[in-house]
Amino acid sequence: MTERSEVPRRGASIARILLLVNGFVLLVPVLAIVMLRIYEGHLVLQTESSLIAQSALIGEAWRSALWQAQGHPPGRTPRIQPPDAPDERFFPQTPALPLDPELLPPLGDRPVRLAADRSGPAWVAGAAITPLLDRAKLVNLSGARVLDHAGCVVATTGTQLGECLDDLPEVQAALGGRYHAVARARLSDEPPPPLTSISRRGQVRLFTAMPLFDDGRVIGVVRMSRTSMDPIKALWAHRDTLQWALLGCLLLTVAVSVFFARTITRPVRAITEAAQAIARGEGRRPLPAGGVLPAELHALSTALDEMTTQLQQRADYIADFAATASHELKTPLTGIRGAAELLRDAWGAMDDAQRQRFLDNIDAGAARMQRLVSRLLTLARIENRRAPLPEEDVPLRPLLEGLIEAHPEADIALEVDPGAPESVRIAPDQLVSAVGNLVDNAARHGAGAPVRVTVAPAGPRVVIAVADRGPGISPGNRGRIFERFFTTARDDGGTGLGLAITRAIARSRGGDVTFESGPEGTVFRLVI
Repeated sequence: MTERSEVPRRGASIARILLLVNGFVLLVPVLAIVMLRIYEGHLVLQTESSLIAQSALIGEAWRSALWQAQGHPPGRTPRIQPPDAPDERFFPQTPALPLDPELLPPLGDRPVRLAADRSGPAWVAGAAITPLLDRAKLVNLSGARVLDHAGCVVATTGTQLGECLDDLPEVQAALGGRYHAVARARLSDEPPPPLTSISRRGQVRLFTAMPLFDDGRVIGVVRMSRTSMDPIKALWAHRDTLQWALLGCLLLTVAVSVFFARTITRPVRAITEAAQAIARGEGRRPLPAGGVLPAELHALSTALDEMTTQLQQRADYIADFAATASHELKTPLTGIRGAAELLRDAWGAMDDAQRQRFLDNIDAGAARMQRLVSRLLTLARIENRRAPLPEEDVPLRPLLEGLIEAHPEADIALEVDPGAPESVRIAPDQLVSAVGNLVDNAARHGAGAPVRVTVAPAGPRVVIAVADRGPGISPGNRGRIFERFFTTARDDGGTGLGLAITRAIARSRGGDVTFESGPEGTVFRLVI
């Protein structure tokens, strides 16, 4: 019999593995789109952070120019923090837009309202910092406008000087003392600039409005605008890093594909080679240890092991059956042929008594062969049955009393425990064979002493014990009494198959047969 191989631990089904592979393939572009959107949002926040920093510097330059225009001494240090600032020294401004901001429509044509008065310290301070704004724009390409406390433009890097923007939502929030930012769709009738251009190709333009305070009151607003960086342009700027990232993704995809492919193909190849080895008559080849075996291949490997084991057992059984059957049938067949040859050659020289003796020998040999063949067929049917025999509820006491009455020459007593079941569901012929063989052995080997048959419950099963007071089984024979054709009563017609049949019946029903033997006798216990 081949030894069962160790199978790698069981994994997911092939369908689930293929689903995971397909999901991974589909997930890659989805993740790429999601990451691109996240990156685009990050670029928006990066642009807003840059505008906040520029607003702070421009605001301080305009505020200093305003104090100078108002005639304040150079050393003046008023409170420039918002009234609700939690810290007395610092009041950092963080970006306010979400990663995926809502895009407002472009400003388009709107009513223009100009400031009625273009004099005063705010306008003087605006004119003073305008050259600075123009020079800064050459570097940062941002649009900057400084508004007075009424929301009118007093300094700008472009047009709109003197225009009042207090109707815009970001300006309204800043005039109320709160930083605000919005994102608007950018419309351009110019073709997109090349990736190497300093101009941005984005379709989102950010507008920030930062309030400027002086002793707790809003004295002006810095409104900045800048087109957000386009993700494609940003990726082009980092193309070297992107190439390495794409190479890493490609290697990861290949590694995942190879892993899942090996998970399926490697055990399939191993199982195929094992099946081919079995077809060539070789032993079962074990699957490679380690790794995860898909559920279907695990079931296939288990079935292959079971099939191999059963085939080997069948082959061993058939070989053993043929050897023992030929050996056991050889003796009576030789006697029959010898007696027949003598009768044929010396029929006329024999008297009636001699002829009858040889005929009796032929009949005895034929009867022994018939018993052997019948019991061999019974044992083979039990050990190799696929469809179970029809079962019924067989009353125990009447059946046992009938087996006892079949041996009037023996003193056999029957004891039934009150807790024992009245009947057993089994094929009647099997119960008669199993118990009858034990009763026959006890009657034959009991040395004429009384035999006791007892019935007792054993959980959901029943135990039928047959005890004799014979000389017992010798130590040398105890290990062989369940072997086919082993008997010490061959001269009395024993076939050596009775106990083998009894054990086969018991084990086919999940039970067994055990015995205890000594000088005071032998007890066989049948559990069914």
